Amino acid sequence: MNKNLSPEKPMKYKFHIPSKKLPGSLAQKICSPLWKSVINSIETGNIETVQALVKSIDKHQEAICLPHPFLENLDTFITKNMRQGMCNFIFFSDSSNQNQWILCQCTSFVDAIFTESYAGKHKSSVNDDAILNAIRKLFNGKNKISSRRYGTKKATFSGYLVDQKRPYHHFYDQLKWLVWLETDKPIVSNNSFFIPRHYKKLSVAQKNKPTFSLFPLVIGSNQLGMKLDQYSEKMEKVVYLDSTQGWRNNVIRSRWNQVFKQIRKVFNKSNTLTLWFGISGQKRIWIEQEDFLPAFVQQLTPWFDSFVFMIDGFTEYENSNHARLSGSKATPVNQDLEVVASIKKKLLPFSNVSVVSLVGQTYREKIQHCQAVDFFIANAGAGQLVPHRFCKKPGILHSNEKHCVFPTGINNTTVKIVDKSLVKDVGNLFAKGTPNKNLGAGLISYSINSKIVINMTKQMLNLDDEAMLSVNK
Repeated sequence: MNKNLSPEKPMKYKFHIPSKKLPGSLAQKICSPLWKSVINSIETGNIETVQALVKSIDKHQEAICLPHPFLENLDTFITKNMRQGMCNFIFFSDSSNQNQWILCQCTSFVDAIFTESYAGKHKSSVNDDAILNAIRKLFNGKNKISSRRYGTKKATFSGYLVDQKRPYHHFYDQLKWLVWLETDKPIVSNNSFFIPRHYKKLSVAQKNKPTFSLFPLVIGSNQLGMKLDQYSEKMEKVVYLDSTQGWRNNVIRSRWNQVFKQIRKVFNKSNTLTLWFGISGQKRIWIEQEDFLPAFVQQLTPWFDSFVFMIDGFTEYENSNHARLSGSKATPVNQDLEVVASIKKKLLPFSNVSVVSLVGQTYREKIQHCQAVDFFIANAGAGQLVPHRFCKKPGILHSNEKHCVFPTGINNTTVKIVDKSLVKDVGNLFAKGTPNKNLGAGLISYSINSKIVINMTKQMLNLDDEAMLSVNK
């Protein structure tokens, strides 16, 4: 191993990239005590060791010096980072610009390491495709690495990238550790689902001075078993309070109160149920979602005079300035808006119903709207974040037979999930050819009889069918 990484080799800008699989041998190959400790801590869920390393980098003012993972007594320095897909790739070399290596971050502080002759991950790393597809684009895409773009000077730490493309990973792999850090370093991301207001943004690039940025990662939530730990709870509280406090939010809340007063005035009724209803137009679709709300109104009208349905779908980055995605009908916003339009059409016969579409809004906006909600019905993935995790509303979660992205906090009292024995998977509705039930669980759509969810709602809202029948006699 060490012979292949001889420091006497001339500098090259090539790294070993496996064609199919990353070997899980990283823990065995590493000889650096620091990196051995870090990898062992990630694999065993010992966050304190990784936290200490992240904190030391955060507080460091000069160029970061870290040992080479495979060569003994060799210091290396960060020269740059490159962001691709779900990954952040951090490039190192020694003081002579030799012995290059790359640290790959995805959901933990380190998920894989690449050198000229070796590439590997540890046993807790994310799946191979997420890492390999991303690094191949660095070397083969239009922005492929060249010696000119690689960088040869020591770089200083400029701030944090908080822009994971999937909401769950944004909040529970990145933002929760950023909140823990209590850093004064800026956020350098252009696209983030949510950044608390007190964090400063890097507005002016440091020209002629090499810099690098990091994902604020310690150990991924999936690797920690998706536990509702103190860090998650603190992050959720920060997100909620940052969204609902301040004069701007009070103005929005006041406007919402006026909207609801107007709804009650139009209906001339006071007993209104406000339901948060999550939909999906892309993957993991509950195929009864477009027919559910009409059946829901019919079944619950004996107890409620009117209904407000807040229909939730695709969420925008918070700095999008409401610039809607344009292009084909396949864009996520357009796909979800088609579902909303279908639901609205099916609800036209009901004069006591009002529909509010939240598709394409930001998490901050959705949290503000959700304060008025009485109950939610949402998928057990990112769709539950606003009503369940941030706003702590009572409700029902559902998913396919094999997939519950985030089971934390389902207490079977105020929040329940539809029993998987009542769910029937129907395959990936967007796969070419015949739907395939063996594809990734995150893509599988499913069927749940509407009556099952309606009866669960009645039970959780203490709506007694027998009592209502006796009243109507």
